[in-house]
Amino acid sequence: MPPLLTDARRNTLLVLDDGTITYARTATIEDYPLLEDLHARCSTGSLFPLYRGRRPGFSAAEWQRIVDSPLSRVLLVTADHSDHAVAMASVIESSRAPEACEVALLVADLPPHAYQSRGLGTRLADLVADLARDAGFTSLTVTSLWTNWRMLLIVEHLGGPALPQTSYVRNMALLGLLPNSGLDVADEIELRIAL
Repeated sequence: MPPLLTDARRNTLLVLDDGTITYARTATIEDYPLLEDLHARCSTGSLFPLYRGRRPGFSAAEWQRIVDSPLSRVLLVTADHSDHAVAMASVIESSRAPEACEVALLVADLPPHAYQSRGLGTRLADLVADLARDAGFTSLTVTSLWTNWRMLLIVEHLGGPALPQTSYVRNMALLGLLPNSGLDVADEIELRIAL
């Protein structure tokens, strides 16, 4: 069993671009209320791609299966040791490629507790990449909407492919315009990042 699944890095300090202090730790079954609280701090636009269009979130039984599984690890991020989760990352051994692990990130984006565009996703992705590398994985797999420019920038930051549409999509999203390139905004792309 890889160390990723057994070695818990507890209370890892993550300092955001604006100096805000957050802490990442391995999630436990008892953290289910924190997960529900995090979902309440996230927009439908953030939840939809993570859960691939199905009901956002997990039942308590699903949460227990994910947290207890020897094939996955969930990290929760809290601000200043508070009881409010502001982000999470899930890392799951890939069933299609044993050298890879699948990664998903969720960062709170609803005011007044928005944490997107403050460097948290990037810091959390760096932590996940370090954990995966330490465990002997050689790559990460990320599935994202092709219009999720924040995730595309994180993938690029981690050494993944730099997609030509990332700046265009980012600019159109900031302007509130949807790009028209023949792809549906719900189309997903899968990206592999070598570690």
